[in-house]
Amino acid sequence: MMLLLCFDLPRDTKEERKQAAEYRKRLVELGFSMKQFSLYEREVQSQNTRDRLIEILRNEIPAAGAITLYLLPDEVNDKQITILGKNAPKLTVGVPHLIVL
Repeated sequence: MMLLLCFDLPRDTKEERKQAAEYRKRLVELGFSMKQFSLYEREVQSQNTRDRLIEILRNEIPAAGAITLYLLPDEVNDKQITILGKNAPKLTVGVPHLIVL
């Protein structure tokens, strides 16, 4: 199953921009990959992993931020369609090497 994370973090002040950048870096550390600027995804194999990730995300989100999580079953995720413009970067998503929760 795929965990899809959408977030909205304020970026009005220098401190808010710093917090948003740190949160995005933390998402990558947790094994998420960026689909769009505020849309990240990560494959999860078990409910325990999913629950632990949700707890970490809940504890570490900046005070003025908001996140929405979607749990997509493999049947849904396997049917996604990506359409790229002729100048869009072609990105390959890799599997994280080590994730410790």
